[in-house]
Parts: sequence; C-alpha cells; structure tokens
Amino acid sequence: MAFLLRRPKLKLILIPAILFAIIVLHYIIQNTYQIKNTLSYATRPIWDAASGPKDIIPHYYAEGMKIDLHACQLHQWKEREGKDRVKVLDAVLMSSELDLLEIRMNELDSVVDKFFIIESNTTFTGLSKDTYFANNRKRFATFEEKIIYTFLPGYPLRPGQSAWDVEAFTRDSMTEMLRSHIRDFPSDTKTIVLMSDIDEIPASHTIALLKACDFGTSIHLQLRNFLYSFEWFLDLSSWRASVHLWRPNTIYRHSQTGDRLLADSGWHCSYCFRTIPEYIVKMKGFSHSDRIGGRAKLLEPKRIQETICRGKDIFDMLPEAYSYLDLLSQMSLEPLTSAVGLPRFLVENAEKFRFLLPGGCRRES
Repeated sequence: MAFLLRRPKLKLILIPAILFAIIVLHYIIQNTYQIKNTLSYATRPIWDAASGPKDIIPHYYAEGMKIDLHACQLHQWKEREGKDRVKVLDAVLMSSELDLLEIRMNELDSVVDKFFIIESNTTFTGLSKDTYFANNRKRFATFEEKIIYTFLPGYPLRPGQSAWDVEAFTRDSMTEMLRSHIRDFPSDTKTIVLMSDIDEIPASHTIALLKACDFGTSIHLQLRNFLYSFEWFLDLSSWRASVHLWRPNTIYRHSQTGDRLLADSGWHCSYCFRTIPEYIVKMKGFSHSDRIGGRAKLLEPKRIQETICRGKDIFDMLPEAYSYLDLLSQMSLEPLTSAVGLPRFLVENAEKFRFLLPGGCRRES
C-alpha cells in the first residue's frame, strides 16, 4: 500500500527529469560544434602552446631616424650590399578590404616598387562576390604604375573540396605571378617580397630597414593585433606576415618559415570593415567559415553592430588564447582612447576613416 502511495510522487520526479534530459540532449545536438569549440578554447592553455616564431628580435626605431649602417648594426645585421639593386614587392590576395588596401598602399608607397594583387569573383568557400578592386580601381590611380593585377575566375566548391584547397590554389597562383615578373628583372637584382594579408600592414620604416640591411633569407613580422578597428587592441601575437629574399624555390605563403620575429613591425587590423555587409561576406566566405556552425543569427546586422561596439567576438566564441591571463583579458577588452603610433595616412585622413579610430564603432549598412 505504501508503495502505491509513492508512485505518484515518483512520476512527479521522473517526468520533469525526462523532459529536462530531452531538452539538454536537443541543445547538445543543435550546438555540438559550439560546445566542442567552447571546451577546446576554454582548456587550450592547459594542453596547447602558441605557434609561431620564438626568437624575437628587438626593433629599434624613432621618428626621423635614418635607416643606415648604424640602424643595421643596432639589429646585429650587416648593411646590404648593392642596395640600389633591390626591388621590393608587396603581394596580397584581395577580398573586399578597400579601405585597408588604401591605407596599406599609402603606408608602403615610399618603399615598395610593385603592388601585386590577385582577386576572384568568389570567396574561398565558393560563394559569389564582387570584384572589389576591379570595380574601384580608379580609387588607386595614384599607384597605377606600380600595380600588377590578376583576376582569378572563381567557381563553386567541388565535391570533396574545401575552402583551404581554394586558398592554397590562390596562393600558388600568386607564386607563379611573382615568378613570371621576377624573371624579367636584371640578373643582379635582389628581390624582397612582402607576404601578408591586406589587413596585416607592415610599417614603412620596417620595410626600409629590411631593404637596407641583410636580414637573411626570411623573417616574420610581429604586428600589433587589433579587432574591428584601432580602438580594440588585443595583443602582439600576430606573426604570420613575413618578408623574404626571393629565391627560385620561394613560394608565396602565410605560414611559418623560420623562428625569427622582428618585434613591433606594423599593424594587424582584423575584421576592420566599413560596412555591415562586408562582415557578413567575410564570415560566410573565408576558410574558417565553419565557425558559424549553422547559427544564422550570427549574421544578423543588428547583432554584428552591437558586437563591434562592445569589442566582443564576432562568432560569439571564446578568445583563442594560450594562457588564462590572456583569455580573461581578451574577454573584457577596454577601448583605447589613443590614436598615436598608427599609419600616418589613416590619421591624416581621420574623417574619412573615422570607423577605424577610437569612438567610431558605428558601421554603414
């Protein structure tokens, strides 16, 4: 009799428990990707260490400083022989970053001989997109004589093909493009090639230094790492930009080629777009687009705008940090109030590029 009296109580406990278990299971199934990434990023400081070069070379520079023998010696390098026979080439893959490209070209114009640009009408994920550079080439008329441009026809991803495959093919195309032009240089020419994404902008004095001094065959550049604009400073972890003394077996790449890193060599402004649609194109079209993980709400313009003004992750993920100190600091970024030490063209044209400066988080729709 007592058992029968307990059965209703048992039902009252079991039914909510079963419903709760179903809800939890449904949530896990719907958010498997996000849960895996959260667990991975939250525990990364325990099981992983930062990749990239570890031999950081101190960088000496002050405004107005001459890049000469003394500057080379400060960095423990010899002055380059035949400096008048050095060509400097800047090579980038074009997505949509017209503003950053304009800032980049103006920053590097005094030290670069040719700007190499490859552009496609599809993203790495095979989605159609505008040919931003071709459609706005007049904007860069000042540099026309230095520009070497190639259009690479895009296509939808084929079965078994990934965005990484398309990116690798595009970089291989840049390698061939560079080789075909370098072959025409006089045999005694030394060619230095800048390999970085458009949003990884080396400082002009950095390239002047590497042009004047014998740094070896390759060196990586440590860049100040910013998010959305030069208002949100992350850290100094950006290292993939590199400079190479071109050789017959050199390839255009965005990966580690050595263990030397020249400190504080420029700026990396990630997701620094003028308009909200550019954010959506980037999120859907680059090699890490799987971070969306089926969450269409991440692409809502209002959410993107709020995220930018708060300095939070665009994919609503934890920071990719390798220590808990960095993880916690990047989860609650403090906006900068200084625009000192940024690319000169950016500051001189502050009104045009207000969205990249402190206090300018509102984006065009």
